[in-house]
Amino acid sequence: MKTAHHLTISEEHLVQTSSTKSVTWFSKQAQSFEDARFGWMAFMITAQSCLGSIACGYILQNHASIVMLCICAAITMGCNALLIALASPKVCLIGFYISIVLNTFFILTNI
Repeated sequence: MKTAHHLTISEEHLVQTSSTKSVTWFSKQAQSFEDARFGWMAFMITAQSCLGSIACGYILQNHASIVMLCICAAITMGCNALLIALASPKVCLIGFYISIVLNTFFILTNI
């Protein structure tokens, strides 16, 4: 009986360990962001706003869809709003990553 109980505990430990390893990287980033929130906020707002404005410029230069321009501007402004409103660290990081990925995609499709 004791070995079955020990196996159950070790199996639970393995399940917990494997599930926490997948979020460790993101959790570490969220903790790093929270530790120096205002420094990271300044960097993130500047970086993604510049990238968003470059993407908007390329969209306008190529006379691309107005919908694409609106999505680009909305994503960039939404990320800025999340950072300025002091949303939770994970929400801020997710917004930042979405903004970077989408704006980079818009730049690459309109070069």
